[in-house]
Amino acid sequence: MHTVEDLRISEKGFVSTIHVLSGGEIIYSLQDFMKIENRFSWVDKRLLVSKILELQKKTDDKKHSYIVIYEDGNMIREFLNVDVGFRPLPYC
Repeated sequence: MHTVEDLRISEKGFVSTIHVLSGGEIIYSLQDFMKIENRFSWVDKRLLVSKILELQKKTDDKKHSYIVIYEDGNMIREFLNVDVGFRPLPYC
């Protein structure tokens, strides 16, 4: 059985990662990411989890925020409280 606290947590902002390959292809799904995971071995997973948790605190209820990881240039960018149709640029 869910409590009121459980319902509040589910309304919290949503944070996800998006990976952008050097050719501009955008990877949204975990299944697709698993095929090219080795291309992002430079990403510190602990740092990434920390960024996700911190961004979730800043994300408004029922909103979305994203961490976009670019293969080209080994760059990570954060996008806070973006519109539903958000799509990152294929370059940093």
